[in-house]
Amino acid sequence: MNKYFLMFSEDRKQENSNKEINDERKWRKWADDVLVHTLSPNVYRTKEEAFQAFNWFSEVGEWDKNFPEWERQLIIYVGAYAMWMIGKRLKKKYQLKDDVRQSLYDECNYWVKNVQQKGGKFMGGSKPNLADLAVFGVLNSIEGCTAFHDLLHYSKIRNWFEEMKTEVARHNIISI
Repeated sequence: MNKYFLMFSEDRKQENSNKEINDERKWRKWADDVLVHTLSPNVYRTKEEAFQAFNWFSEVGEWDKNFPEWERQLIIYVGAYAMWMIGKRLKKKYQLKDDVRQSLYDECNYWVKNVQQKGGKFMGGSKPNLADLAVFGVLNSIEGCTAFHDLLHYSKIRNWFEEMKTEVARHNIISI
């Protein structure tokens, strides 16, 4: 799909080999086609986790400023229950393991292993590239959820994620 192809200036084309450009594209696509599909079944794995997630979304989204209390509560309870049900379907659709957490851990460990094989702190080497940014964006979307806290504790993603968080805060991402 065209959304993974970028137009580079001549200077940037010379800096990066076709292999690097194709590799970055491959990992951006992986973030969209594989990693992202492990999120919902994990965030909404149990009714309690679904409820926690919706409360978190309410807090960071400042729903109390945008909705009357009764409507905010309705969204939280109905939304959490609906997403808990949908999460079960998504587990089956994307053929995740019975313990969906393990699918999330495995994919994140796979990412970290491939970053380490490249020899840098990031997939882009010493500075994050768009593949790093894509994976960071996927994981950052669940940062306040129980699934994210478990992910940091039970997988190898913590160091990479914390480094990315620092780089993103500094706006220190590779330029296109």
